[in-house]
Amino acid sequence: MSGWSELPPDIINSISLQIDNPFSLIHFRSVCSSWRSFSILKFRPVTPLKCPLPLDSGGCGDDCHILNSRVYLLKSPNSIPRPKYWLFRLQEKENGEIVLYSLFLRRNYSEYKCLYPKLSLNLLNCQIFVLAHEHLACFSEWIEGIDFIMDCVEPIGSMGLDGNNNKFTILGKLSFEGLAMYRSVYECWTELEIKIDPYPQGIASYKGKFYAIDRIGRTIVVEATTLEVNTFQRSRPCDKIRRRWLIKLPDKLLLVEMGRERGYDLHEDKIWFEISKLDEKRNDWDQVEDVDGHVLFLDYYCSFSCLATEIPGFRANSIVFLDIWRPSDNLQIHERILVFEFSEHGVRSLIDIPEYVELFRTPPGWIISNE
Repeated sequence: MSGWSELPPDIINSISLQIDNPFSLIHFRSVCSSWRSFSILKFRPVTPLKCPLPLDSGGCGDDCHILNSRVYLLKSPNSIPRPKYWLFRLQEKENGEIVLYSLFLRRNYSEYKCLYPKLSLNLLNCQIFVLAHEHLACFSEWIEGIDFIMDCVEPIGSMGLDGNNNKFTILGKLSFEGLAMYRSVYECWTELEIKIDPYPQGIASYKGKFYAIDRIGRTIVVEATTLEVNTFQRSRPCDKIRRRWLIKLPDKLLLVEMGRERGYDLHEDKIWFEISKLDEKRNDWDQVEDVDGHVLFLDYYCSFSCLATEIPGFRANSIVFLDIWRPSDNLQIHERILVFEFSEHGVRSLIDIPEYVELFRTPPGWIISNE
């Protein structure tokens, strides 16, 4: 075989069937006419994995399934006077549809009545980078008292979901009183013998274990194989912490804590962040000065990190987050996004940083077909 274009048709087709996102398939089919001829024509989303919950009092929960959510960075084909970039999130639905979201939005553009024409992405020239890949649990829950069925979407910790999905494990709160684990080999949930805050603030898998953090700063450690549970409290407690996240870097697990002191009004509030890395041997969090040249994006559904060099114009050792306490009336979403920089030890509004603003706008004109 003298070149890639001479791969046997059955191998080309087999490879195309394993591609797990639409952008990679378009790039795959663009390599040459042979690859385009023998690969699948259209991206076919994988059937969502099922993990049915025990039925609640209203008969809900057995529809629980896992969906993928990915964050992409898109670079424009035109570099004059300079390249343009846009950050966005694609999330699967149970019926296979792929929905466009902005970062920091819990509802998609259609739900906000932001209906756009068909987006035309010149993917032969555009560069597309996957910055994050998260999994979400979706299920229905019966709300007692008002006789209402609520559609729920909750973050989970997971292991084994990035392979062939034959054996996977997930950890979450979902509709249980405490944490529960689903292991696909047993096809059932197991409630762990520990109670947890109704709204755990972070769940992550790291080196074969699950870690969860609650609102009082307690860390729960779960062995994925034995279901053994241990807890520890950070040795440096702080009563001014308002929110916590668990973020994975390539070689460490970080605890991100946001503190806030009230001023005379919301615009005078003091916001700061403390970063700690996991010390597995001591079961404690050791404070560090920065985030190793990364940028952290802190959201409810999809918090992630990337190197500042991956997003041109971004400053290393910074945190981008949504100000959930600021009144949202008459404010665009990017007007509520704040940026914390460790070098400055202060917070700025996203709208004060022009190169950041264009990354978070609704679909920019250069990717819409009629502009």
